[in-house]
Amino acid sequence: MEVIDSGDTTEKSKSAAQRMVADYPDLVAGTGAYLSSFTLAVTEVTERAKLPMLTLSYSDMITGRGFEYIFQTSATAGKQAELSIPTILDLAEQTSGKRPETVAIITDNTASSLSSVKAMKDGLLEENGLRLVVDETFTPPLADASSLIQQVRSRRPDLVFFLPTVISDAKLILEKMNEMNVRVPVISFGIAIAEPEVLNTVSPDFLNGVMSAVANWGTKGQEALIERMKKEHNEPWMTQNAISTYGDMWLIKEALEASGKADRESVAQALRTMDAGESIYYPGGELKFDDHGRRVGASLTVIQWQEGVPVTVYPDELALSKPIWPGKGQ
Repeated sequence: MEVIDSGDTTEKSKSAAQRMVADYPDLVAGTGAYLSSFTLAVTEVTERAKLPMLTLSYSDMITGRGFEYIFQTSATAGKQAELSIPTILDLAEQTSGKRPETVAIITDNTASSLSSVKAMKDGLLEENGLRLVVDETFTPPLADASSLIQQVRSRRPDLVFFLPTVISDAKLILEKMNEMNVRVPVISFGIAIAEPEVLNTVSPDFLNGVMSAVANWGTKGQEALIERMKKEHNEPWMTQNAISTYGDMWLIKEALEASGKADRESVAQALRTMDAGESIYYPGGELKFDDHGRRVGASLTVIQWQEGVPVTVYPDELALSKPIWPGKGQ
């Protein structure tokens, strides 16, 4: 197994992918590359090399380009928005007794975030009885969050959809909300707000109650694996990256065994035709892919910061804790 650093820009990611396929011609499959923007760049290279790639990245564009060698284990950003909005509204009503009616969107302009926002604006908000009262997009890194939070403060939405992908941006926004005494439930998408590194810069007090809809997370039934990861790798919790990559290794093993050959085309064909039953290491659906390379029936989890740890609170059968809502149960 080879680990390739994608760097911190799309250009570096593309260069890393080019070096990877040149330096390791015997590779038969890969997984990566975390941010959707990076994955979009990397898979331009791996597609030309006919190297099958598994990814947890969310952007609908990743598997919307007609590529034949990319396989998306996560629900797409658009699908996650479709699934998560009614789920969040139900959780709000169950825990607070009131269903939200107005929302703010604060998002960066990365591929995954914009995919989620597009799906919301293209009908999901209206379908779920939500009125958009604040709509703000910024380019990372964010220098000052004052104007963003002033909009939220003046319009007083029932909740904020919060879509940064950089920890420093999340920190600035949450701190500014606290400074300006803006007490609005915060709902994120993706794991930027739930990475262990967040606690190095953001106070647990600012994070408590913040929710995020994510493609995957450590859940009920994975307790032994979570404890093993904590002991062997000194990680405080099982993130999406860890559990999805663990699942990817099992998928690649399954494809290799099914193909009987350690070559790229055989592994890719095994992934295309795989039907390995119920998903174990990803929420919902099956271990099979549709014609676009999207995992069939892929769902999501909702996590929430509680007492300094982001824990799974949805779906019920996978939850490690009950959800709370600002002003209720705190």
